[in-house]
Amino acid sequence: MIIYATKNDADLIRTWINDEPHIAWIVKISEQDRICQWKAVDAIDVLEEQIYALWHVKSGALNIPSGDRNIPDEIVADPFAGWFQTMQHSGQTSPWFGGNLPGPYTFSFAEAGQEASGSLARSEFNWLEDRYKSIGKPAHPDAKRWWKKLRRFLDKSSVQVPWTISTNRKRVIMAHVFPEAKLQIETGRHRDLNPRLGRRSDN
Repeated sequence: MIIYATKNDADLIRTWINDEPHIAWIVKISEQDRICQWKAVDAIDVLEEQIYALWHVKSGALNIPSGDRNIPDEIVADPFAGWFQTMQHSGQTSPWFGGNLPGPYTFSFAEAGQEASGSLARSEFNWLEDRYKSIGKPAHPDAKRWWKKLRRFLDKSSVQVPWTISTNRKRVIMAHVFPEAKLQIETGRHRDLNPRLGRRSDN
């Protein structure tokens, strides 16, 4: 779900997610030599320009990928107590969950764009939903319901516009534009078509 939002707009998203009882933000507590300490929290005070993982608590346990298909992943006993994971690259802002499909939701937020001077970045929510149902890894029903609830919130809080002019008339990709972003776009601020941040972290 593509989003255009300023930091003020995005604070509305942050507050709404904070108030959702079964959704936890996964934040980085510390990092040293690519060893990151992660922790699930119910709320955050500030939304940074970065990639966030959002865990639907009722959808089940989180895991630490072993990196070897012959070695089972380690289950995170209590995400709210925190865990450690060695990342392939330093500076990651969300964990890598490997084969824990469909995995947590991903929220990539940025206001400062890169395609033109002073442009507005493209933000987005991503989730794999039932993409891996055919191999026995369906999405949890409660997680699917929340994804629909998130979409309703975005529909209510923003206006939808075509993301770009599409040559495929059967499917027009829409973007959610929040109020302050809409005003700035209407007064000439360029909006980026491509995301500034990667869709997900890797190990």
